[in-house]
Amino acid sequence: MKFRYSFLCTCLIVASLAASARAGDVVATFDDLTLAPNSFNQGPMPGAVESSGPWGPQFDGTFTSGGVGFGNTYESTFGSWGGFAYSNQADTTTAGFLNQFSSYAGGAHSGANFGVASGYDDSAGFDPTQADQLRGLPSFTLPVGAGIEGMFITNTTYAALTMLYGDAFTGRPFGGVNHDVADWFKVTAYGIDAQGDVLGGSAEIYLADNRQGQMLIADQWLYMDLSALAGATTLYFNVASSMTNAFGMSIPGAFAVDDARYRVGAAAAVPEPASLALAGSALILVGLAVRRRRAA
Repeated sequence: MKFRYSFLCTCLIVASLAASARAGDVVATFDDLTLAPNSFNQGPMPGAVESSGPWGPQFDGTFTSGGVGFGNTYESTFGSWGGFAYSNQADTTTAGFLNQFSSYAGGAHSGANFGVASGYDDSAGFDPTQADQLRGLPSFTLPVGAGIEGMFITNTTYAALTMLYGDAFTGRPFGGVNHDVADWFKVTAYGIDAQGDVLGGSAEIYLADNRQGQMLIADQWLYMDLSALAGATTLYFNVASSMTNAFGMSIPGAFAVDDARYRVGAAAAVPEPASLALAGSALILVGLAVRRRRAA
């Protein structure tokens, strides 16, 4: 027998945030972007700048939703991409690379569309205090005078099913065959301010976690509190996992996002420096439950 496990967020604060935006809030929903049903846009984006990449022509561009600019890189030789794309695909059962744009929550958090991020740095020398190293990660840029509050996040089906069943790259399922390996898979956010300086805080969220033997793999939209990075103009996201092979992380370095909320103008509250490290290290997952579904 194989089991599927999931998160269920029960935090009342998160529920109230999802219900309605406060005055001064703006939400990037991805629904102001045009997509045919069951489709995606991985790039190149309109206006993308061509350059010479490691395998041939590369196109660096952005797309905008709710005033937020999401970075995208498209490589034309192999059709690969990095940064952010957007999608409305909801296939939660097809494993593998060809289903890399589906949300494991079965669609968007709200509306029809959502974002998909791909890319990470798992090198031994990765230093998130260095702006040049952050700039190689998936990122989005806020409008001038805005302060980020948070966003909803979940697994892609590609990453989730790779963890659940394992494949040739992982060599085993998440948590091991007997569910006794303390595996984890998380996303960490960093920020750079208007002066180009890296903020001292960060924010993280676990999209899969077996450190306490709970075998949790997120298949619901979870709220990621980013208020510790409210002073950032650009946010950067890195993925890390305990599951590695000789080449580095063996889980697809991807996740889905939706409904990124920020405050504008005088309403944008920037936390005091002393609070950044404390708030940034907090994992905003208050209620967790396990649901099991048997499969042959």
